[in-house]
Amino acid sequence: MELRHRRRQCIDKVVKDLCLGNYDLALVRINERLKSLRDHDEIVALLELKNIVVRLRLKGEDQRIIGPTRQSDALPYSFALEMLDVVQKVMRCRTHYEVLRVSHHATYSEVKRAYHKLALRLHPDKNRAPGAEQAFRRISEAADCLTDCQKRIEYNIVTAVGDCHGQLSSEYDDYINEIGDKEEEQDLKKTAPRRPYQAANQRMPQRKSLYQTKQLVIGVMASLVFLFITLHYIAASPVFSFTQTSTHSLRRISRSNHITYYISPKNLEKYAELKLIKLENELEQVYISDLKQNCKQERNLRDTLLLRARQSNNPKLRDHAMRMPTPACQALLQLAKSGARPLLLDNRSLEDHKMNQKTID
Repeated sequence: MELRHRRRQCIDKVVKDLCLGNYDLALVRINERLKSLRDHDEIVALLELKNIVVRLRLKGEDQRIIGPTRQSDALPYSFALEMLDVVQKVMRCRTHYEVLRVSHHATYSEVKRAYHKLALRLHPDKNRAPGAEQAFRRISEAADCLTDCQKRIEYNIVTAVGDCHGQLSSEYDDYINEIGDKEEEQDLKKTAPRRPYQAANQRMPQRKSLYQTKQLVIGVMASLVFLFITLHYIAASPVFSFTQTSTHSLRRISRSNHITYYISPKNLEKYAELKLIKLENELEQVYISDLKQNCKQERNLRDTLLLRARQSNNPKLRDHAMRMPTPACQALLQLAKSGARPLLLDNRSLEDHKMNQKTID
């Protein structure tokens, strides 16, 4: 049993070297194994395999068809050198882009076209060379990755930081290590049935469920944050309002500038005298800031109309601009007359107001 295991292990390693084009290493393995053999059948099988390796190494024009082996099942089918060359080129590649022979900027259609072109040459029904099944599975995995946007982005990030070799070894670990693991799994009888092969355009993304779970978690978290912010703003409603509402129904007038505002009766009971004065100062600042902003917009609009009137020599447009009402500026001027120094407008606003008055008169 142990002799058969060693024989099978040696043959599998030699076949793996053939798939990668390591003919010298395959010959070394065979020669080392022949030194310690006594069994006639095993010696004949290894010599037959050695003869095929030598023929592959020479690659003569008369050596177009190789195999099959008669003394062992190492190479059960005959194959052409062109078939083996395609397998070796794929198995030597280190990245998905090298496998499909496309650039990093290849489009979806270019990737699919390259995959179909290689699939026609590597399909196990058409290519009987050793390693054709693994090569076909490899181009399918490459196409599956590069045609999925999320997988392709993650793959590019990994290759950009220099972990490409580690990832590829993990992806194709079933092939690189299958020589040593296959016999151990058979002896322990723990091998599971392999998932039947599916084409890349029919295969579901391997991490689709995980990706959907992440998206679901992100969506739930975003909903909770939005709900928390909404409740916070609802709970933190303003204490006062400049217009009467169902909540702010009590009318009051500020003491300094006599600005009308509305407040909730319940909130009024909570405020002491000093807090109420502080609140009125805050609402006056808000009110004046809004008036200044609105006045600035009114002036800009009037200046724009006056400029158009001068450019087009249109007296009607000029008269309309001069007579255009500016309620925010008027309110600020009224507050300025009350004696509050911070409420005074700049010289330009005062001059505009006087000019408007003269024009109206």
